[in-house]
Amino acid sequence: FFFEAFAIHQSSEREMGDQGSEALDALFHKVDLPVVQPGPLAPMAEDVAAKLKALAHTVTVFEATTAGLIQAALQAIPGASCYATCGAVAYGPKRASAVLGSLDLSQDKPTDGAAYKASKNTWTKHLARAKRQEVGATWCVCESGACGPTFNFPDVSTGFVSIFVSGPVEKGVFAESTHSNREQNMWAFAKLALDLLAECVAEAAGATPPPPQPLLSPFEDRYGGVELAVP
Repeated sequence: FFFEAFAIHQSSEREMGDQGSEALDALFHKVDLPVVQPGPLAPMAEDVAAKLKALAHTVTVFEATTAGLIQAALQAIPGASCYATCGAVAYGPKRASAVLGSLDLSQDKPTDGAAYKASKNTWTKHLARAKRQEVGATWCVCESGACGPTFNFPDVSTGFVSIFVSGPVEKGVFAESTHSNREQNMWAFAKLALDLLAECVAEAAGATPPPPQPLLSPFEDRYGGVELAVP
């Protein structure tokens, strides 16, 4: 699975709970996966697309287990060229550098399922931040995890995903599936990523500062003249 060779440094690992899913920093929180049936792509991205268009924001996407579904859903919306920039699917760890470039995010190889899951949080956060700056987009969505039906460690038996959004608002989510159905997990992971992006864009819109006040405020004095006040 994606970037098997990457894991967090052992010195910075924390206990991930009974199921190995506790996020490693405050930017991540655990969520439930949405239930999604494979179907038309556009409905999954309608909400976030409208928000991106309203703010004239752009987005880039770097995926692994979703295999391009996030980017495809965004581009399925008419007028997507106003916000879609570029994206990549980097699934195989040995050849990922051909797509991701010389970015050095090497980490210790995980030794168990908990470390393997934790490594995805670290990876998605660092990659999203780096690629957003490199591309010059307002937002970057990065996704990595495992879909199933087989897994690299015996203590991992169901799918899981880490998603991080970097931009004016930064948030990450970690979710574990209840099953190992590969395609169902792929669609659920993609929908979760689009929903997280929509949440971040909406929060950024709400945090938009008020327009600047004019430097000079003219008003009429008692003699019919005009005076200027400096706020």
